[in-house]
Amino acid sequence: MLEYIVAALLPFGLQLLFNRVLFTKYLPLGITVVILIFGFDGLNQPLPLQVVAIISTFIGFLVGLKIYNKQKRKVS
Repeated sequence: MLEYIVAALLPFGLQLLFNRVLFTKYLPLGITVVILIFGFDGLNQPLPLQVVAIISTFIGFLVGLKIYNKQKRKVS
């Protein structure tokens, strides 16, 4: 059960963190995917765990785009 909670929160948190730090659209997504695949051996995890991580990453990406657009309007 703990691994599902981590799989749901970690990609979301990484997306938001990297989006706030890097101020780009797609680089946080790439960094998060690389960390999940290589750092946490994501391709060898059970399929339901991978699905939870993918959904969490996608939601984090959408929220990150909102943050990016909000920051872009403040700077311009």
